[in-house]
Amino acid sequence: MKKYLALAFVALLIGSLGGFASVSAEDFPRSETIYTANSAPPTSANPFQGGNIIGIDGLVFEPLFMLNFMTTELKPWLAEEGKWVDSTTFEVKLREGTKWQDGQPLTAEDVKFSFEYYERLGLKKIEGLKEIKVVDDRTVQFIFSGQPNIWVWRSNLYTTLIIPKHVFENLDPEKVKTMTFTGDEQKYLVGSGAYKLKEVVQQQKSILERNDDWWGVKYFPKPAAKYIIQLYISSNDQAANAFLKGDLDVATYYLDIESLKNQNPDIVSWLDRPPYFPPVVPVVLYFNTQREPMNMPAFRRAIAMAINPEQIVQQGPISDVPDQTPLGPIMQGWKDKIGAKDLIKEYGWEYGNLQKASEILDQLGIKDTDGDGIREYNGKPLELHFVTCAGCSDWIQTGEIIANQLKPLGIKVVIDKGDWTNFFMHKLNTGDFDLALHWAGTFKADPYSVYHSLMYYHNETDKGAANFGNYHNEQVNELLQKLSATPNEDEQIQYLKELTKIWLQDVPAVPIYTGTVFYEANTKYWKNWPNEKNPYGVPIFWPGFGTWGTALALLGVQPAQGPTSTSSPSGSPTTTTSGGGSTCGPAVLVGLALIPLVLYRRKR
Repeated sequence: MKKYLALAFVALLIGSLGGFASVSAEDFPRSETIYTANSAPPTSANPFQGGNIIGIDGLVFEPLFMLNFMTTELKPWLAEEGKWVDSTTFEVKLREGTKWQDGQPLTAEDVKFSFEYYERLGLKKIEGLKEIKVVDDRTVQFIFSGQPNIWVWRSNLYTTLIIPKHVFENLDPEKVKTMTFTGDEQKYLVGSGAYKLKEVVQQQKSILERNDDWWGVKYFPKPAAKYIIQLYISSNDQAANAFLKGDLDVATYYLDIESLKNQNPDIVSWLDRPPYFPPVVPVVLYFNTQREPMNMPAFRRAIAMAINPEQIVQQGPISDVPDQTPLGPIMQGWKDKIGAKDLIKEYGWEYGNLQKASEILDQLGIKDTDGDGIREYNGKPLELHFVTCAGCSDWIQTGEIIANQLKPLGIKVVIDKGDWTNFFMHKLNTGDFDLALHWAGTFKADPYSVYHSLMYYHNETDKGAANFGNYHNEQVNELLQKLSATPNEDEQIQYLKELTKIWLQDVPAVPIYTGTVFYEANTKYWKNWPNEKNPYGVPIFWPGFGTWGTALALLGVQPAQGPTSTSSPSGSPTTTTSGGGSTCGPAVLVGLALIPLVLYRRKR
């Protein structure tokens, strides 16, 4: 054991001394190879259990539809189309010519087998799904016993990888759960995608090689890179050095983008202005709506008006300024459809309006009666407890800024902190708090899921997953029920308008800042990386996000020395569903709910 540990240590040391795993330019011509990286070494290519190799999902195994998380749109992939043919039957038509990497045809039988295999693995239980019917080689119908939640169903279209029946039908799902699909097990990685797993070099790198017999070239541009190599780079400093040297093309690390750009003009980012990183969804301030005086919408509105997100963004975490809705920048398309700007103007509040906030509290009779600068409520000084986790420096800093902003309003805020699980989440889940920050309710891929997560409440055990403040409004429940059942986009827009109006009127929580994810790219060898103006792919280069749009990004880059094109990787029209129309939309956040927004304090 000691010898093994010593050898492992030497291997790690060699890797770290070199900054990251070495690669051979001879084996992998630089002009044909994209280098990305992860902060953990590649050890598993398990497509079901969250392997840690970028692209196993999306580039090796493919879904029926790809999600572009940055726009919340679905892009038909293996599926030519998907639609509700009646209120309980969703029909998928596969594209012509789909096939596996071993040459066998990918058919409707594989689709049926894949969904059933996920259930055998215990990874999916699609509520109400009565039957999966193979109509012909290219057509499969999903038949529900009653009216399904179409948004929940939508998530299955991009989170279920289609696997080959002829390979997996003899693999025991119980064994598959623990397989790494490396070494001898790699033979089972027969995908349908644009890349194959060529090799995993333990503690160093994984190598994907282009599948030059990919069925998709009939519909999409041929992938430009012959190889995609994922390096093991454990630290931000190593990643920065690799970017500066041109050894790294794209990754998700916390780097000083402005400094990198000054040193290397080939470095690009999502935004061409601070915060440079992609703003994604708002972090919201929860109120415990079951406690006085937070149970009064007018009181919550007064606090919302006293908060100044501009100051928080300038002095707090790396972030962007949010609007008053819980729908972040990724849902701008939906916000345009529901007229969010007009709704905010009519029903919302003005941030940083301390005078108006003070007037509201006066009207509520919440006044400073003893002249000590703190208002009294029910005869006691108004003191609110802001709970957070001790390690969340960004949230602690934000809490301190909020406390300073509410102080002139005559409200004292006390910051209570402890460990994440036993203190912070326990406080939230048991309703033992006054104020708290979290992003869990907004980090969703569609607006239904956001509102359901934040505002649905039937009882303590049947409520939205992130309704920590126990906000309860029966009208909201009724609207969510109607929204869950209709594939008609006009009706969806109307229900979302009404939900947004209620949000703005009732203020169950307040968007404080827009959190970002990290992303940086290098154009020395590859160009056309996605950005704010060309969001064709998702700038999250972590394992497990392939079908959320990372695969779209890697398929869309072009050689820096090649002919210029601004097309997305797909030659087909974008999606059947930006949330409405003929397909549907998700509610269950499968993987992302487990991965926090990567937030840091702003450098000083």
